[in-house]
Amino acid sequence: MTKIMTTDLQDKYIGTLIGCASGDALGMPIEGWKRTQIKRYVGRVTQFMDPVIIKDDRTGLRFLKDEDGPLKCYTEDLVSGEFTDDTILTVALAESIVACSGLDIFDVGARQLGAYEAQRQPDGSVKGGFGRTTHQGIENLRRGISPLESGVIGGPGNAPAMKISPIGLYMHARGKYDEGLVFAEQVGRITHLDPRSLAGGVVQAHGVYSVLQGISRDDFVHSLADVCLRYEKLVTPEFPLYQRGSLLSRLEWIREHQNVSAQEAHEELRSSSEAFCSHAFALFMFQKYWDDPIEGMIETVNYGGDCDTTGAIFGALCGAKYGMIFPEKWVNGLLEKDKLIKLGEQMYQL
Repeated sequence: MTKIMTTDLQDKYIGTLIGCASGDALGMPIEGWKRTQIKRYVGRVTQFMDPVIIKDDRTGLRFLKDEDGPLKCYTEDLVSGEFTDDTILTVALAESIVACSGLDIFDVGARQLGAYEAQRQPDGSVKGGFGRTTHQGIENLRRGISPLESGVIGGPGNAPAMKISPIGLYMHARGKYDEGLVFAEQVGRITHLDPRSLAGGVVQAHGVYSVLQGISRDDFVHSLADVCLRYEKLVTPEFPLYQRGSLLSRLEWIREHQNVSAQEAHEELRSSSEAFCSHAFALFMFQKYWDDPIEGMIETVNYGGDCDTTGAIFGALCGAKYGMIFPEKWVNGLLEKDKLIKLGEQMYQL
């Protein structure tokens, strides 16, 4: 079992951002892979790596799939310790809150657009693994559409949940819980309109806030569904995969099955990029490994799927609960470690 450290509050603010980036960078090299593929080609991911590209030893030709499905590489332009859109957009949101000393949706939109454009390459492509819905929403910003109107249905992607942790920090720092939840939904709407995606952002902001408040494991699990019930609007046929259900239904499943094995939970929840899958699975794993968070973070990533995002979501919650508990090799291996630490300190100053 991981030794739990006693941390001060500033460490928890820093740890939220470092944890998000660490989980993101841990899952980045094998994003989209199945658990069996990770075991076959990597063994077990426990440290940062360059993106994994599988080639034939004899011919040097790249394998695009195997018997278990595609061997995708969404981030082959990144390197070990570099993070993806999950943390890129988290940083943009935190920088906005610090600069404005509060919540300004127009500043958030401008900074997310700036962060996106900073990843644009000479050939016009944008590195960082930005999802399709996020790409479309930010392209709307680029065309001059207001952040109040730039979102698209798409997905249902998990971008609102992956980038929202700074709002949880703000809610805690200023004691403005309800205002923070409303703003979390508003930030989600910059890119996403699916109610499951928007509820995911709100639930994650609540999660970060609640563990900073010292909530118990049982209360944490029950509170997730309670908050989701308030914010997840009706999922109708206009939204993709509407027949698959809601985030709420999966959070209610977690509430009733919080002690089942990780394997059983993954079979039920899955870890694909849909908001009601990957986010729900990351939340299950966080409460499952409540007292052993680093092992839980590693296990979450090694279940594959959208594992940079499940890692980022888990890592942000882990940092908010335990502070800078992360292995030294992870922290020192992050390419923008100093920037993240400074930003955490600035968030704490709020």
